[in-house]
Amino acid sequence: MEKARINANQLFAMIFLFEIGTAIVLPVGFASVQSVWMAILIALVFGIGLYLIYDYLYREYPNLPLSGYIKAILGKPIGWVVNLSLLLFLIHNDARVLRETSELLVTASYDMTPLIVISALMIVAVIYVLSKGVEVIARVAEIYFLIFLFLGLLGFIFILFSNIIEIKNLFPLLSKGWKPVFQAAFPRITMFPFGETISIATILPYLKKSVTGRKTGIFALIASGLILSFSHAIEICVLGPDIYARSTFPLFLMITRVNIADFVQRMDAFVILALIIGAFFKCAIHMYAAMSVAADMFHMEIRKMALPVGITILVASIMLASNWAQFLAMGKEVITSILIPIYGMYLPIFLVIVHLIRKRLFKKS
Repeated sequence: MEKARINANQLFAMIFLFEIGTAIVLPVGFASVQSVWMAILIALVFGIGLYLIYDYLYREYPNLPLSGYIKAILGKPIGWVVNLSLLLFLIHNDARVLRETSELLVTASYDMTPLIVISALMIVAVIYVLSKGVEVIARVAEIYFLIFLFLGLLGFIFILFSNIIEIKNLFPLLSKGWKPVFQAAFPRITMFPFGETISIATILPYLKKSVTGRKTGIFALIASGLILSFSHAIEICVLGPDIYARSTFPLFLMITRVNIADFVQRMDAFVILALIIGAFFKCAIHMYAAMSVAADMFHMEIRKMALPVGITILVASIMLASNWAQFLAMGKEVITSILIPIYGMYLPIFLVIVHLIRKRLFKKS
């Protein structure tokens, strides 16, 4: 672990931007469509539950990183194998974030720029920041959190004054009952983005005051969940449920409809900047988690892992899929349905169960 410390405000900003990530620009909860904003709020409850599990493990092992207490709970041989599989998952998941962001940027604005160029530029920025340590990314998060809020508020004002919001597009709310809403909420939206919070577990040990981790994390999740729910509700109001469900980039499509007196138009840059900010921090935190696990496994300094892990993520992002359709299919069938549940939910629950059993046996002995 680094000899670094972050405060509660910095943790809040990091979690908020991590959760917003690419989730604010992609359509989610296809099964519920008009009720997607409700599905996000339901998923938020499950997401808070997962975070409480991560926080419990952190409180039980405050001086150990995620990989450290995996070995402490499961033993070194089994723990090393689990950490290796976790490392591969984190690299794969970060490669998906990088590829997803690059694809969206190419689709939205940079159609003449090769995908590899955009991916390389982003990963170089992430490598540089992480090579400076976790404190630097935490300070940068504080600044960009305020910028992100400003962009969001300004964008909403422009949409509001363009008179393009049609509340009727949200109705009927429950045309097919509650079942599609809960199906969208769990596991789909719970896993993306809330199930990916396992990466935040590698940041928690750097808190100056460990007792602030639980409250700060819950508040950050609630804030990001409410923003996501509100944003997707507005997208449906503007675009309608059919276009929202078919669109690759509904937030971008919505902002292109802004027109105030034929003067304020083409606010695409707002969405592009919001996407880059959110994706940068999501990519950076996933990558830092991978660096932390790798450094603990191979007994190296965390900062020195930035370059090899970053290059691996870049190469993996290009090799993930041959096209966007294949990428989306893999994400739906493998990532949110299998991998994220295993590492974001089942593994932490299993660790808590084993820890409690060991704790009880130790007390008896």
